[in-house]
Amino acid sequence: MRMLILVLTGIGILASCATSNVQESSKSEAKSVKNAAEQAQIQQAVENRRFIIKFDRLYNSYGGMVELIPKANYIILDGDRVVISAAYVGRQYNYRPIKGIDMVGRAVTFELKNNTSRGLYEIRMKVKNDKNSFDVFLTISKDGYCNTALTSYRIDHVRYTGNFIPLIPKEPRAVPEDMLL
Repeated sequence: MRMLILVLTGIGILASCATSNVQESSKSEAKSVKNAAEQAQIQQAVENRRFIIKFDRLYNSYGGMVELIPKANYIILDGDRVVISAAYVGRQYNYRPIKGIDMVGRAVTFELKNNTSRGLYEIRMKVKNDKNSFDVFLTISKDGYCNTALTSYRIDHVRYTGNFIPLIPKEPRAVPEDMLL
């Protein structure tokens, strides 16, 4: 009788150990599928030029670092339209003081390099509007971490780090049948 209880207890323990291994492997598989889906979203957003980069740190050219509020510091790229809203600390070459970069403009040039060996996307673009012009250099990793550098003739070189957020692709709207002309 003791032998039977010992054997049944041993089988129960082995079964519970095997179940936890199966659960752990299914969790790791689910995580890898999720990572692959996120990487595909990032790739699609970069190729379609539809994304937001929210900055969390600013690094000026003289070694200082400033923690930023991502809600107020960002770059939005939608096709060739670009919106830049970012804090600035550093030298300026203008008679009016610059406390931040606020610009709505167009990407005049856009170069995309896919560095698959390192898992990076490198983007170079020149953004212009009526008053300002910025050279924007973006490095986006496959997990969504970004480095951004801005240069202009009015300010010193400034660098930001942040997170990549893909925008949802536009869906073509069909004209309702009621509205036909």
